[in-house]
Amino acid sequence: MMIHLNAVLLWCAAALPGLLAVQSSLPAVTCDKESVAVAASLGVQHINRKHEHGFRFKLQVVQSSSYQQVSGGCHIDVNVKLVQTKCHFTNPKPDDQCELWRLDERGAVATCSIEFWVMWGVAKVIRHECTTRPELTNEELVTICPYCPTLLPLDDPTAVKAVDDAVVKFNRESKQENYFTLMEVAHVTMGSFETIGMITSLMFALVETTCPRGARNTFVPCTPRCPDRAHHAFCQTSYYNLHRQVGKLECELYLPKNPGPHPSDVPEPVCRPLFHQSPEACVCKTLLNNPNQAIHNICPFPLK
Repeated sequence: MMIHLNAVLLWCAAALPGLLAVQSSLPAVTCDKESVAVAASLGVQHINRKHEHGFRFKLQVVQSSSYQQVSGGCHIDVNVKLVQTKCHFTNPKPDDQCELWRLDERGAVATCSIEFWVMWGVAKVIRHECTTRPELTNEELVTICPYCPTLLPLDDPTAVKAVDDAVVKFNRESKQENYFTLMEVAHVTMGSFETIGMITSLMFALVETTCPRGARNTFVPCTPRCPDRAHHAFCQTSYYNLHRQVGKLECELYLPKNPGPHPSDVPEPVCRPLFHQSPEACVCKTLLNNPNQAIHNICPFPLK
């Protein structure tokens, strides 16, 4: 069964970490209370830029804001509600083109507090804290949609086994030069069907490794390429629990930021680990208060 890969051209907006200077699509944040919508939008851009796992978010509503004038500028607090999009953080599609989840698809929402300093015309996010949760819990959804799928933890044993099988299937069917390895499980639901039993629906992200296809060693120990040099893939599939079989893979392939060939006589650069193997992930988990295991929670900023 062939994998359907839709190559997507990489789109990138360069910005210094934390600095939200004037951008072409939005005016600058000022100390005028009329600019609260701009502050909220730039705050969401900052959250998405720091959110290196799971899906990107969109602004749903500004819930409240406050301004405090100081010498040379002001301090701004903005409280917002965000909705999860279907764009994985590796997806280069602009935020305004990302679709939202239907209720039965089991998306997430977040309420966030964002703090800015605006000094001499430059806005800087100094803190954000978010509470992320499913749009509806399984218990809430069953009262209005008894047959809608159940949201499962991302480390559900059946899902982990299914994703492992799906990664093997991807590499067996892929025409890419290098093997891919799992970056993360993105979303897991389960539903029951009368004719075929339980089905686990999976979304997961892959990253290109340094191991060429046809290499004698298996792809499991291969090192992921650096984010700017790696192809990324985002896939979804169904796993038939009764038969323990992965269904058809539907994948999008995202091109690297720096697509040029790497010189064969030069070692691949050493990059920081993937988010879930990083110190930042451990700090994030420690700082979050009882994070929901079925979604990718937004980490606080700064991580300290």
